[in-house]
Amino acid sequence: MSETAATPPQPSLWQEEVRATLHGVGAAWQMLRTRKVRTPLPRVPMDQTVELLCLFLLACGVVAGTLVLVDPLVLGLRARLPLELVRVFERVTDLGLGSVVLIPLGVAFLFLLATLRRFDPLYRRVAAAVVARLGFLILSVTGVSLFVLVVKYALGRARPSLAMTLPGPHPHLTFEFFRLKASYASFPSGHSAVVFSFAVALALLFPKARWWLIGLAVLVATSRVVLGSHYPSDVLASAALSTAFVFFMAKVFAARRLVFAVAADGTIRPKPGPSMRRLLALFSPAHRTNGSKEA
Repeated sequence: MSETAATPPQPSLWQEEVRATLHGVGAAWQMLRTRKVRTPLPRVPMDQTVELLCLFLLACGVVAGTLVLVDPLVLGLRARLPLELVRVFERVTDLGLGSVVLIPLGVAFLFLLATLRRFDPLYRRVAAAVVARLGFLILSVTGVSLFVLVVKYALGRARPSLAMTLPGPHPHLTFEFFRLKASYASFPSGHSAVVFSFAVALALLFPKARWWLIGLAVLVATSRVVLGSHYPSDVLASAALSTAFVFFMAKVFAARRLVFAVAADGTIRPKPGPSMRRLLALFSPAHRTNGSKEA
């Protein structure tokens, strides 16, 4: 009686896609971590120690001055504004949600990693260039957002909407460290951190659109003050932290010649990206190879 060898089960398409995605994420992180740093080393504006120290002290002074002099003026601001204007800002403020920014970026990032090996050689390079830029955006937004999340819950500053109900002559200066409640998580602003980091990162990639992007970030940050969720000092602190962190990430990528190029004097500029025609062509089956597996 002959025995038939059992055929091992073949992985499903879904399992193949998950495996390819995880492999791609690991490979992308490994490349960023181990890619050789090249000379000349990049420098960003205010890159020297003395310049950075002066800028840091200036930012701290502006935030502290705003905290003491300006923040008390916005208590109850929402009730003093027209209802129609408040409703507009209620829509605008959602642009600062981390999910609004990170979910589309993450889906696009994982999709391209999962399908990268299916493109022909030319469009594989196009997809890799897009993946690198998406990675820069995701790391910029996620990094500063996590830092701000830890700081705001550690400091425990009462939000303006809560401060109006607190006793004392200076309710806007109420800090209860590690209170770990959303009503005590005002400083710095999480929405502002998300929108400013995203706007500054995009501005580095697309310098011609920088003022439109920064203007949108300012609008979202203003909505946080209008709605009574944050003080002006909260959003200023987030803007400063976000800008500094994004410049740091740009330097990390530029040192490895990813996304950014470095001139002879160390200044950073974005590398030319794929054209819109080639970006749209990524969704065309014409640029896919027949097999999904590589030897």
